[in-house]
Amino acid sequence: MNKFIHHNEAMLTQKMEETKRKNSHLGLIIVVGTLTILMLILLAAVAILLFTNQAGGTGSIARSLLVDVSPLDMVDVSQVDPALALASLGGVPETEVIAQAIDKARPETALSAILFQPSLTDKETAGSLLLLAAVYGTDATGSTRAREKAIFGYRMAGTIGTLSPNIPDTVRADIFMEAGEGLAQLDEIDLAKIYFDQAFVVASHSPYLQAVRRRAIFERLQKNYIIIGEREAARLSLNLSATPPDLSSSTPEEPILPQTEAVPLSKLAQEAEANRWRRAQELAAILVDRGGNAPEATIDNLREALIEEDRQKVPFFESELATTTRLSKKIDITEAQIVWLTMKYKVARQAYGMSLVPEWEAQVEQIRADLTKTYERLYALYADLIVALPEVSRIDKATEERLRREILAGELGRYPNYPEEQRQKQVLDAANQLIETQPEIYLFVGVDSVGNREVFSLTARE
Repeated sequence: MNKFIHHNEAMLTQKMEETKRKNSHLGLIIVVGTLTILMLILLAAVAILLFTNQAGGTGSIARSLLVDVSPLDMVDVSQVDPALALASLGGVPETEVIAQAIDKARPETALSAILFQPSLTDKETAGSLLLLAAVYGTDATGSTRAREKAIFGYRMAGTIGTLSPNIPDTVRADIFMEAGEGLAQLDEIDLAKIYFDQAFVVASHSPYLQAVRRRAIFERLQKNYIIIGEREAARLSLNLSATPPDLSSSTPEEPILPQTEAVPLSKLAQEAEANRWRRAQELAAILVDRGGNAPEATIDNLREALIEEDRQKVPFFESELATTTRLSKKIDITEAQIVWLTMKYKVARQAYGMSLVPEWEAQVEQIRADLTKTYERLYALYADLIVALPEVSRIDKATEERLRREILAGELGRYPNYPEEQRQKQVLDAANQLIETQPEIYLFVGVDSVGNREVFSLTARE
């Protein structure tokens, strides 16, 4: 825990130093010092609470995972630990909150943090979901709800492995393998086979794997196929482990679409954000100290800080969008808007474990609609950026990449009401276009079925 505290002390100090360099205002410097001290107090207090108080059970899930249900509806907000969840509102990186929540048996807190954080990388999201699914899986024999959430975690991790254009094939194969193994332990044989088969496709066709890595995947697959009763696939995997395909190993190509960059905030927006960090830290510390209870005045302080931050950020983003002409910068601004709106939506759904801004709770559907519109604009901007690419071959690749990103955001529940059927057809059409025009590409997104449910899967060029 000391390592955790020191890490976050260094993180927050660095973040605040950057703010000070941008703004020499004396008041902000004072806030910086206060925030650093409060952060240390908060992290130490939360660590004590987590050590001494284990979480209770989970709430009900109304529908089966094998029907369409928003991933966000999987979160039982009544079981989210506010003191830990508020740490991210207080400036602690979401990855740290997730790690602590998983380590200290706060699975709903971790699930909320994962699903409501679009800034996590695909690798971070998949890795966190696999760890969380294993936690749920330990309770699966005695709890139907825990079993459902374990299956959900493995499925979502596997979906990332299939759709993400941003992870290397070595990581992709590991995700498939761990998802399949977890599902096999839960006796979800059909789903497990889907992910083992995808790991097999990667090992058989990816040109980016070293021979030793390829052999290890086949050896692991052989054992897993035997476990689920797929003897022919096990025999083939054993043969390929002895004589793996002779594919030229090359350096993976970087994604075509640009990585987003942070948007420098205005001085007022920076101060509002810093004030929200401080108020969230104060509330979290009081919740720990008083066993989950806090005076209304402390909650109101955070409420006012969040409303003021919204009052500063919304017009700032709109002004920046109106004045810039560069598509890449418009994308950066839109991504920043999505991060803010997702936080606002999380507050509105009480997914920090408590009611913070009742006004937003009353506007939850409007906030959801705003988030949907912002995602729509993001992918429209990406489409405009792609059209301007100089080579047709790059346009085709970038189009498929954009569709995979958009579908993944929708499948994770971060992009509400995304046009699922339309995008599914488009990504399959894009894959067919690549098959016809890009002979150097070996793996493509396709669709498979488990029971009466369609799932995305990787397929290979025949």
